[in-house]
Amino acid sequence: MLPPQSTSDKLCRLGFRYNVSQSVHTRCESMDDELSVLQNKVLELKKKRNALILAHNYQTMDIQEIADFVGDSLQLAQTSAEVQGYDMIVFAGVRFMAEMAAILAKNTPVYIPETEVLCPLAAFVDAEVVCKKKKEYPGVPVIVYVNTTAETKSEADMICTSGSAAEVVEAANCPRVIFGPDSNLADFVRKSTDVEIIDLEPSGHCYVHQRFTVEQIEKLKKQYPNAIAIAHPECPDEVQEAADLVGSTGMMVKTVAESEADTFLIATEMGLVHQLQKNNPEKTIIPVSEDAICFTMKRNTLKGIYNLLKNLPEENRVTVPEHMVQHIKNILDEMNRVKGNGKAAKVTTKATTS
Repeated sequence: MLPPQSTSDKLCRLGFRYNVSQSVHTRCESMDDELSVLQNKVLELKKKRNALILAHNYQTMDIQEIADFVGDSLQLAQTSAEVQGYDMIVFAGVRFMAEMAAILAKNTPVYIPETEVLCPLAAFVDAEVVCKKKKEYPGVPVIVYVNTTAETKSEADMICTSGSAAEVVEAANCPRVIFGPDSNLADFVRKSTDVEIIDLEPSGHCYVHQRFTVEQIEKLKKQYPNAIAIAHPECPDEVQEAADLVGSTGMMVKTVAESEADTFLIATEMGLVHQLQKNNPEKTIIPVSEDAICFTMKRNTLKGIYNLLKNLPEENRVTVPEHMVQHIKNILDEMNRVKGNGKAAKVTTKATTS
C-alpha cells in the first residue's frame, strides 16, 4: 500500500495519472474512463504502425501499462537491439535514453514523444567539459555515467551504469580515473574501490535524488521498524549510509520481488515506487519522499504518444551523428564485457577532438 495523500494525488492535479492499485487513485477515478479509451487508441495505432513501445521505470503507470517493455535506460536500449520485426520504436524516457536506442536499433527509427526532455543530470557536462578535463589530467581515462548525451559519450573512454560503476572503474586497471557527472555516484564508487576518483563535474547531481534526506529515512524507520530501506546511488552519501541497501532501479526491482521481507522504504523516483507496488501487491512499498518526481520524465504523456503515432512528426525522431556511433558501441560492448567477467584490458585513452 501507499500512504494517504500520495504523489498520485498531486500528479492528478497536475494532469498526470498513476494506475497503481484501487487504493491510490481515489481522486483520479473521474479520469479513468477517458484514459482507458486513450490507452486503447494508442494500442490500435501501435498495431497499425507496427511500433515497439519502450517505457522507462520512471514513466507514469498509464504509459507503463501500454508499453511492450519497461525497465532502466540500458535495459531498454539493449531491448531495441534485440527485438526485431518492428517498423519504429517509441521511447518514453529522456533524450539520452532514446539516443542509446537509436545507436543500437540498427535500421529501425527511434522516436520520442516529447522533444524537450534533456535529463538535468546529463546537462551538467558535454564533450567540451570532457576534453578540458582530459587536458588537465593527460592519460587518465574518463568514465562517464550512462546518464549523459551521445556527444559526451563520444569523448569518453568507458561508460557505466549505476549498477556497474564500481566494476567498470576497477576494470580500467588504472590508479585513478575521471568519473562523472554524478558526484553522489562517484562517492558510492569511492567506497567500493581503492581507485582514486577525480570528479568530472563536482557539482553534478540528479535533482530528484539529491532531495532525499537522512531525516526522512529515520522518521519512516521509526514508523516501519521492520522495513528495508533501499537508496539509489544517486542519493547523497549520508542518505546511502542511512539506508540498509544501495542499488540501481534494477536491483530494487529484483530485491523487492525476491526478498522475504514485506515492507520496503524506497528512495528513488515515484514512477518506480508505483511500479513496485503494482507488481508486488502483497508487499508494502513506502516512498521515502512523495516529492521525488522527475518532471522531465513526466513531460512524456499518453496523449503525446498517441499524437506521435498518429502524425509521426520528423522532429521527434532521434538520431546520433554517424561519426559518434561506432565509438559509443565499442564502449558499450566493453562495459557489457566487464559486467560479464569483471575484467578489461588496459584502457587506452581516447584522443580529444578539440
